[in-house]
Amino acid sequence: MLSLRTARLFVTAADAGTLTAAAERLHVSQPAATKSLAQLEDSLGGALFERPGRKLVLTALGDALLPRARALIQQAEDLKLEAQRWRTGEDGVLSVGAGPSLTYRLLPEAVARFYRSGRTVQLTIRAGAADALVDDVRRGALDLVAADMGEAEHDPSLKIHPLPEEGVAALVRPGHPALQGAAPDLFPLATATPPDRLTREPLPWGAERPGLVCDDFTVLALACAASDHILAAPESVMDRLMAEHGLLALSNAPQALRLRPALIYRANAPQSAARDQLFACFEAAARSG
Repeated sequence: MLSLRTARLFVTAADAGTLTAAAERLHVSQPAATKSLAQLEDSLGGALFERPGRKLVLTALGDALLPRARALIQQAEDLKLEAQRWRTGEDGVLSVGAGPSLTYRLLPEAVARFYRSGRTVQLTIRAGAADALVDDVRRGALDLVAADMGEAEHDPSLKIHPLPEEGVAALVRPGHPALQGAAPDLFPLATATPPDRLTREPLPWGAERPGLVCDDFTVLALACAASDHILAAPESVMDRLMAEHGLLALSNAPQALRLRPALIYRANAPQSAARDQLFACFEAAARSG
């Protein structure tokens, strides 16, 4: 019979690769794990694993059912979390992912507004590339992501709340040859990891492939201040990068090249007053900027 216990055994065995390792992770004996897995396979009418030696290899049935078992476990965790929120009236911890431009621009103001509102929730923030963070939202590892929406708008499992769009600017050090008329495509490009959709839209400056990729605009700006790299950055962070690192604007991007920041979370995520409050804080920060 499929239950949360047997679903966890199935998923853990698939991840661990052996029944011995799965039993250790779940703190059960191997005979008990073997019996439970056999009962599960019997109730489902087919083997979930082939067993060449001690190793477990998913059968076609196991491969088909594994995503459903993972979803069942995630729903159970969500149910427990939502019940805890109803009991306590608070969220406890909110895990947030932030793409490079929003980390540099909107995130500090949004967090400040969030805590000024009186919330006692602990925010854990992970900065990184937008596409990787959105994958973490899908898996339930993050509650919310503030980043370029990329292709996430086409995913029915996600909710997308757009923020104001913006263009892309190019910045260089004082004395850069491109300021004197040298062709921009002669120089390496420095940029944060672009969303997949922008990898198909080459930037009008720098070599075809970036020479420096980093998801921290401070690091990128320092590198460009000491080299001939051309920094591609959102227009919203342009003034701050120029003021703090002495960079100069090279030229404007084509109007068609736009960044589309958004707040992204799972469509079936539990209700969260703290998440809704953080949404409002991001929106207020975007309006004030």
